[in-house]
Amino acid sequence: MLMKQLVAPEDDELLRQVLRIAAEPFVYFDDYQVHRILTNNPAEYLGLLHRQLADIARGDAQLELPPKQIFHDLPGDADFRVMPCVVRMNGTACKTVKIIGTNTLQEKIPDQITVGKAFVIDSGENFVSHIFEACLLSSARTGACAALATKLLAPVRSTLTVIGAGRVGYYATIYTASLGGVEAIRIADSDHARAVRTAALLTDQLSGLIVDAVSLENLPDADVAILATTSREPICRPPAWGAGLVISLGADTDNQRELTPEWVGSADIFVDTLDSARFGDLAAWQKAGLISADKLVDLFHVLRQSALPSASRPRVFISTGSALFDNLTISYILDQVARQELIVAATPPR
Repeated sequence: MLMKQLVAPEDDELLRQVLRIAAEPFVYFDDYQVHRILTNNPAEYLGLLHRQLADIARGDAQLELPPKQIFHDLPGDADFRVMPCVVRMNGTACKTVKIIGTNTLQEKIPDQITVGKAFVIDSGENFVSHIFEACLLSSARTGACAALATKLLAPVRSTLTVIGAGRVGYYATIYTASLGGVEAIRIADSDHARAVRTAALLTDQLSGLIVDAVSLENLPDADVAILATTSREPICRPPAWGAGLVISLGADTDNQRELTPEWVGSADIFVDTLDSARFGDLAAWQKAGLISADKLVDLFHVLRQSALPSASRPRVFISTGSALFDNLTISYILDQVARQELIVAATPPR
């Protein structure tokens, strides 16, 4: 039997009384809002990441970090990922989940490989209170992770080489430069014109620093090398331009590679979280019996140490993308917005 529809459902008072629907308010952040907030004060952003990771390492904050789930779509290398995280501290909880896809077709959304949204779940009533476009959020937090690894693990960071001039390479350069102590930055990419554009933008944005675009065939020595590529084959083998720290950010799926297996025996290997061992080069090395996940050192272990052993051999840091860095980054954005609203509210009208 068909139901009779004489008026719009929202205009039917009796229906409203039966269904009892209430609006779920949310705040929306687009990619450019995310970018502006996360690049307004890079040092402050990195400082919050450092402090909150240290709080978790000490046990002052509690972390709930389920494994990242990746669902593969055929044909090609498309996938979508579900990345939840909860951080609890001082009686409050920041609950987040990111749902992103790898957009290989790029027909409806051209030139954007990462698509999707991140969501904040209200700590009390569990509705979605904030929605973030996730492309630049994902790239920025990955770049910030690289900068934090540089701060904690690099013996020196005077010279920086970034291979991959896309969004992740761009943010990794901005945040690493904000640490101080960086004197020379080189950007390389398989698309040299992209490297030239990114280097020009960074030169304009990083006051007092010159950023050069260099070719992949003529990479100079560097203290820190950051790999932010989409490579399917390893592109970096020891001694890696003499770098004391090599950071790999691009091998975050089963079919991507950046590091040759020789690194297993020639470097000390670190990860952002142990979940990173499930993907990319680390997963391949485990499958080949070259390394065991329980031997990896994560950032929490690093932060619990008063000092790391001397860097007698190179260090390799690998991140395959963590919902924890999404969560902490979103916490920073919300804190910045709340502080700005207080400033606005405290400013008397003219």
